[in-house]
Amino acid sequence: MKKLFAIALMAVLGGSCLCGNAITGVEESYRDDAMLLAESTSITVNYESKSENTFNMALRHPDYSFTEKAGSCACIAGANVIGFYDRYDENLIPDHDAGKLFMGKYVYNSQDTAVYEVIRQLYSDMGTDDTGTTVAQFINGMRTYCSRKGKSINLISCMRGGSFDYSSAKTHMEENRPVVLFCAGYNVAEIYAYENSDKIYNYESTANHVMVGFGYNDITYTMANSSTALYRYIEVASGVQVRSGGLYNIDYQTKINDAYAINIY
Repeated sequence: MKKLFAIALMAVLGGSCLCGNAITGVEESYRDDAMLLAESTSITVNYESKSENTFNMALRHPDYSFTEKAGSCACIAGANVIGFYDRYDENLIPDHDAGKLFMGKYVYNSQDTAVYEVIRQLYSDMGTDDTGTTVAQFINGMRTYCSRKGKSINLISCMRGGSFDYSSAKTHMEENRPVVLFCAGYNVAEIYAYENSDKIYNYESTANHVMVGFGYNDITYTMANSSTALYRYIEVASGVQVRSGGLYNIDYQTKINDAYAINIY
């Protein structure tokens, strides 16, 4: 059963990112909307067996989500990418400890004041305002920020024929490049496993929104009648404070308008 709840964004989340519907115009924008309605849904999958193909770029990836500025989902996504590469050059986020290795896997630290400053700077660099941020503004802002830090940036499209190329995105993540996703509608799932069933809790919205992928999890369920069902997830930093990290089902209540793998070097 669906449980519908309204989120008064500025009052409840104090400026955390929950991006609103696109502005009509030449190019779609990605922005906050304080009046946006979001849904909490749950799905139960009963199965005979399941198999998973999983890859994670870090034990805990960056999952920044807070800013006091409205309309900042693209800026938060950019900060999550910059935070990922801060591990390799801590000049990208001055006065911020990126994280540490734990049992051979990297654990990124939480958002702090230095990260807030990066999001604020990207807000300026991207030219973000009340109408939101376009893809072109995002790209230009990331280039401006990286150039200021003496770094180069490559943005590689993960689209083919106007559609999201999931295979390409997976390869880029396996090669240590986060993937930025520009979505028309999105979901962020948590999965609880029980004996022969998975309970999937989705936070979902019809909004235009920007998230960052740091891994994937393909789950194939085999049912009692021998049929199969494939659930394709990207592990994301959602930019939404109420669920800053989780699994994004790329086939459920969503469309990926654009996607870029990013390398900062």
